[in-house]
Amino acid sequence: MKHFAFACLGVALLASCRKDDMIICGPPVPAIQPTPTVPFADLRAASPAVQTFAFDLGQAQSLRTRGGASLAFGAGVFLLPNGTVATGQAELQVREIYTVADMILANLPTSTSSRQMLISGGEFNIQVWQGTSRLRMAGSSPQMPQVPPRLTLTSPVPMAGLDTTQMMLWRRASPVGAGTAADTSGWQLNGTRVPPTAGFFKAALPLDSIANWNLDQFWHAYQTSPRTVVGVDVPAGGNSYTNVFFRPVGFNALARTYVGSSAPTRWQCTLPMGADVVAVVLQQRDGQLYFGTQRITVQPNSTVTPTLQALTAADIVQRIRQL
Repeated sequence: MKHFAFACLGVALLASCRKDDMIICGPPVPAIQPTPTVPFADLRAASPAVQTFAFDLGQAQSLRTRGGASLAFGAGVFLLPNGTVATGQAELQVREIYTVADMILANLPTSTSSRQMLISGGEFNIQVWQGTSRLRMAGSSPQMPQVPPRLTLTSPVPMAGLDTTQMMLWRRASPVGAGTAADTSGWQLNGTRVPPTAGFFKAALPLDSIANWNLDQFWHAYQTSPRTVVGVDVPAGGNSYTNVFFRPVGFNALARTYVGSSAPTRWQCTLPMGADVVAVVLQQRDGQLYFGTQRITVQPNSTVTPTLQALTAADIVQRIRQL
């Protein structure tokens, strides 16, 4: 009798679970959500990685990067967010960019906030962390009069691509953790001159430990030639993301363009007339990567339309490194 009762119960359960001949017993399974698309994620992955250095806050440090730069600071110079002196272990994070190819891959061009292009001697993102707390440098105070208020950056002078070796220190503020953030605000002049000494630039950075720093100078072509707006037309439509740059031939620099109109999307940049430049277009449209370039001599109010090719991320990275 018990076996018969259990059998009936089982049949009843199955009957209650049937719907259009499909068994859907148990709690409902949540739908799989699509992974958000990160624009140009594969290209960003090919850009210079963030280097990390663990160090003792109670000891003076001189840390050397893979690119040959060094970062030096004294003991006990970092503060916690509440203003107290940080002690124990901390981690310095630095990212260094020296070439046009890496500027493109990292989306860190050398345009100023006034939309002029700088010739770069090196771009750096420097942050100091203790766990989840971002640290900042302490200034001199009656409590700590011996504390030097600067972090010293020493960087090798690039072998080629410079307009002049007389550089200035530039800064672009970034949100916490934004080592790969887009350069949307442009570089702003810090005012510190950075002359070369024995093949190295040496700059004393201000108090805060989080910022993008650039050793740059204005491109001399802006001072010797009149300027004009150059347009770049690219396809529109679909779910697309676009980056458009101008790379001056022979110089270590990269200009950002700005959206001028739509359908087709037109990007614009102010450049000196007669300059030899390459328009570079990156586009991610409906999941497919496209890449195109066009070399031009800047003419008054000209517009170019580079031919875009559907390519793999590896192919695009290779072509970028050949620019």
